[in-house]
Amino acid sequence: MDRNSVTGLALIALIMIVWLQFMSPEKKDLQENKSPRGAKTELAEPGDERAAPISLKPASDTFGAFAAVSSGREELVRVDNDLFTITLSSKGATIKSVVLKKHLDGKMQPFNLVSAPEKGALSLLFLNNEGIKIDTRDLYFRPLFSEKRTTLSGSRSAVIAYRLDVGPQQAIDITYRFSGNSYKVDYDVKLTGFNNALAGNEYQLQWDGGLTYSEKNREDESQNALAGAYLGGSLVKMDAAKENQSYREEQSGEAGWVAVRNKYFAAALIPGSKTDGIYLEGKRDSGHFENYLASLKMGVPSTGSIARDHYTLYIGPLDYNTVKKLGAGLEKIMDFGWDWLTRPFAEYIILPVFTWMNGFVSNYGLIIIIFALLIKLVTYPLSMASTKSMKKMAALQPVLKDLQEKYKDNPAKLQSELGRIYKEAGVNPLGGCLPVVLQMPLLFAMFYVFRSSIQLRHHGFLWAKDLSVPDSILDFGFSIPVYGDHIAIFPILMGITVFIQQKITPTAQSNEQMKVMLYIFPVMMLLFFNNLPAGLGLYYLMFNIFSVAQQFYINSTTSADDVPQAALAAAAAAAAPKKKKGSPKK
Repeated sequence: MDRNSVTGLALIALIMIVWLQFMSPEKKDLQENKSPRGAKTELAEPGDERAAPISLKPASDTFGAFAAVSSGREELVRVDNDLFTITLSSKGATIKSVVLKKHLDGKMQPFNLVSAPEKGALSLLFLNNEGIKIDTRDLYFRPLFSEKRTTLSGSRSAVIAYRLDVGPQQAIDITYRFSGNSYKVDYDVKLTGFNNALAGNEYQLQWDGGLTYSEKNREDESQNALAGAYLGGSLVKMDAAKENQSYREEQSGEAGWVAVRNKYFAAALIPGSKTDGIYLEGKRDSGHFENYLASLKMGVPSTGSIARDHYTLYIGPLDYNTVKKLGAGLEKIMDFGWDWLTRPFAEYIILPVFTWMNGFVSNYGLIIIIFALLIKLVTYPLSMASTKSMKKMAALQPVLKDLQEKYKDNPAKLQSELGRIYKEAGVNPLGGCLPVVLQMPLLFAMFYVFRSSIQLRHHGFLWAKDLSVPDSILDFGFSIPVYGDHIAIFPILMGITVFIQQKITPTAQSNEQMKVMLYIFPVMMLLFFNNLPAGLGLYYLMFNIFSVAQQFYINSTTSADDVPQAALAAAAAAAAPKKKKGSPKK
């Protein structure tokens, strides 16, 4: 490659480094004193209640008409299916524990996704006409079943129902329906006698507490944790980026879902009927944990004594194919980068190919190698054209230098002559960079896939125990600026292959700048990839190995015939001094 090509590659690498600093989800610095939207704002501030001191008031003052059900005995029931174990509580008819069976934490141990199991995650929240805020997690429901444990498998299903008898004509019924082989849970709410009994004729269904962090690197996981909603065909995201600052987002309209997520898992509430809006709340503590609340605002008809709402709960891994089957657009919470560039590569090329190959290749390391080979075969015509273009550029260098010397005081004329010679010789000065530039969206898309989807998590290859994190073989215990706190092998091998590839690739110049770039560029790539997922380092390593092999083949099969001698002769003639018209003949 000539100096311009190498400079272009260096700039691309620099852009990659800078651009990745801004790839975390959009941060919305929502002020704690943000103005409410309408008269229902007081209802949508459960965070204030969590921090409130213990009340010494009588139950009738604290709970009003709900005082009779504010005390009782908590009863737990455990539901086991093929994918998870969920613990439900009669206090609040809530979910206190979700332990996934096929996914462990970073220490390879089972873990509870519910971050605050003592109070539970799921509840109804509303303001009654007495001005009292009610969170159903403070109330004791009556179980409508006797089993303490239910085990399901395959196509079997089970119903777990609770009732809250508020008064002679008032009751709240909560019903869960579990399937044997699904992360999806059906959730039904039935309100009896609450028409005109709630402020604003509205209640909220909320998931409170975010999700427990599962990975060793808490800082990295906090960069992927967020609360989100799909409202009016667009995605609303909240990232509690700053410590000890409250973030709030309230919008009206019809929502497709609200959800909270950490790096690899999500809990989503998907309504089966029209909503009045959404409410998101978040706060980050000093330990990097981001505590989120996500709720759907639901209207209660003022006529009729019974109001029914159906929901779908999804509590499970952020597996693209799994969440897409829900048909609610929940896959949009997965971060695949720019919607107009990298996301199509992720959704329509990388993930489908990986899923297809996983049907007959179980090891994801081998799948990455095969994928790199396929990409190299697809880009072979570009690589061949690039090599021929660089050989032509190398042959043109003496002529180009003569032109640069001849027209050094006339830049416009020089550019005109260079353009004409490039055209006659069939040369594209940027042809050497074209294959690399075209692969950049794919490389960025693979970064997002490897970082945010669960396919590579805890899948090892060779010395890499987990392809979703760097393949560290030595941890320093301290961090070196730019490089990181560990030594990863794939980036080192990749840097070596980059050096070899540059050595054997035809170049139009051999000046000192080119010699310096021969060493600088591999080091840049080493530093850049040292902290990226091992799967991405493996892909780029294998792609470079295939590129080296391909370059050896191209070098051995191309000859001087690929350089148009006639065009070079014409270029040389153009560069030669021309006689002025009317000069005397000798």
